[in-house]
Amino acid sequence: MSHWWQSLDDPARIFWGIAIASSIFQVLMFAMSFFSGHDFDHSPDGSVGDSVEGVKLVSVRAIVAFLVGFGWTGGLMLAKGLPMLTTIAASFAVGVVFMLVIFFMMRMLMSLRADGTLDYRNAVGQTGRVYVTIPAARAGEGQIEILLQGRLTTVHAVTPADRALAPQTSVTVTAVENGNLLVVTPNH
Repeated sequence: MSHWWQSLDDPARIFWGIAIASSIFQVLMFAMSFFSGHDFDHSPDGSVGDSVEGVKLVSVRAIVAFLVGFGWTGGLMLAKGLPMLTTIAASFAVGVVFMLVIFFMMRMLMSLRADGTLDYRNAVGQTGRVYVTIPAARAGEGQIEILLQGRLTTVHAVTPADRALAPQTSVTVTAVENGNLLVVTPNH
């Protein structure tokens, strides 16, 4: 490799240096994202950039993609003996294309991202089954199992019914109180 590097002129060394360094950094970024969950473009707590609007055109990933496209295109074009002006123009164009591809891919991937936070208001109108007996006339709390946002969830519940609701009784959620206490009525 040393012989190859020594045979290059200065412009070719610049393009190949950019290509090799940015490619190595691209692989490291991928590995860190894949194996450790580290994200170069978003905050660790997910409070910034956790949605499609959080994806920026100028980001670490996009800049590295630009450099990969720019460096490889320039190195290969100079190796083919093309003029410097043509090489720079084509390298810049390919770098911009790489940058845009990464930008749109990240936007698409971020649009698939789900929050995962249960919103108990989505339970209103849904049917569930009593899991732990619910005392009559709101005299205490029991629990129901309900499919909420695609997950089978056990949630505390009360009932205004005049009888206790035994396990396996089918119920409908009529309201949510205090953020996560469901009010249920028995199905007949």
